[in-house]
Amino acid sequence: MFSDIKNLNRLFIAAALLCAVAFGARADEPAGKVDPRYHLLGHRGGVTEEGKHPENSLAALDEAVERGYSGVEIDIRESKDGVLFLYHYATLERDYDTKARCADLTWAEIQKLRPLRPDGKAPVSVEEYCRYAQGKIKEIMLDIKLDNPSEAFYEKLENILRETGFLDHSYSIGHGEHFLGTGCKITMLVREREEFFKKYGERTKELYFLFAGIDELNSRLLRWCAEQGIQVMACVNRPWREPVTPQNIEEATRDLEWLKSWGVTYYQIDSDYDRPFRE
Repeated sequence: MFSDIKNLNRLFIAAALLCAVAFGARADEPAGKVDPRYHLLGHRGGVTEEGKHPENSLAALDEAVERGYSGVEIDIRESKDGVLFLYHYATLERDYDTKARCADLTWAEIQKLRPLRPDGKAPVSVEEYCRYAQGKIKEIMLDIKLDNPSEAFYEKLENILRETGFLDHSYSIGHGEHFLGTGCKITMLVREREEFFKKYGERTKELYFLFAGIDELNSRLLRWCAEQGIQVMACVNRPWREPVTPQNIEEATRDLEWLKSWGVTYYQIDSDYDRPFRE
């Protein structure tokens, strides 16, 4: 997948994987907790592989904690009356018996929605989620799903993060200018890195983190980040673009081993792909 990975390096990684299998890490054995050297942030609220837990739910968070994830990525929306809550899609029909838009219902109306799956529950507010997560995880990644959030939205979110101790341990995907200098790091895409570094110089590493898919990263880019002190967070969430298959798990594992060899320790990840990090 990476054009500049030499064949010898691929063979070395493949051999390492085969050795891991041969010496006890068999596919039929359950993996343990995440190696503490790595920071995994569970995509869409934690562990949701194969629909195991509803997305952005407390149950998905609990299993992420059990596996040893350091944090989660959550999707944030706002109700008609200004309550911030966790939900990925603009409309609620995927998980509830309604076709209403999130922004068109009050929080009281959202709490009364009937879930479509037996273990489903009403969406959880950002404040409740963060308070529940205190002491369980260290980091939160924020995917703000509003096109044009108001200043009041940002102030409420910042206050929740500050009060629950997550502001200095949070990452914002896009819409991040409000958080500049607050302690919450902001997404820097591959195409933006030179522009941001030219604008902020040494402060770039304090304000931004590089967020890129495993298919975007290469040795030249990783070397540049290391030289500039820029934190890298690799995005590993293929299932939302294609089905999970043994082949793409094998490909992702090979790529992840390569990233680990470069010292990348932060990953926003779907739990389907967490095995290379679990002891």
